[in-house]
Amino acid sequence: MKEMLGGLTRERGDARLRSATGFEEGALRGGRLGDALRSVGVGLLLFSVVGAAIARAEAALFVTVLTAWLLFPVLVSIRSTLDAGCAFMLVSIGVLVVVGLAQNGPGSLMP
Repeated sequence: MKEMLGGLTRERGDARLRSATGFEEGALRGGRLGDALRSVGVGLLLFSVVGAAIARAEAALFVTVLTAWLLFPVLVSIRSTLDAGCAFMLVSIGVLVVVGLAQNGPGSLMP
């Protein structure tokens, strides 16, 4: 008899329970707290980018971006650091554009 548990398929008594990514069931349960902490860390970094952009604090923005690049190997794996950093930079640029538009109007985009 098979059961579906959050994307996991297993048979009763099967000691070799594997998910599609190869993690064991215990690792998946224990990894949820780590995933939540990683999400909170990235969220705080993005929140500080928004705060620095609104306050027009260039030094705080620089420190936040530098901190993000230094923390990404811890928050995501070493292999995903470049991808996460590039996505973070794109979101940061989007935040800067939106905050600039909100503070200065659409005329601020014209040269």
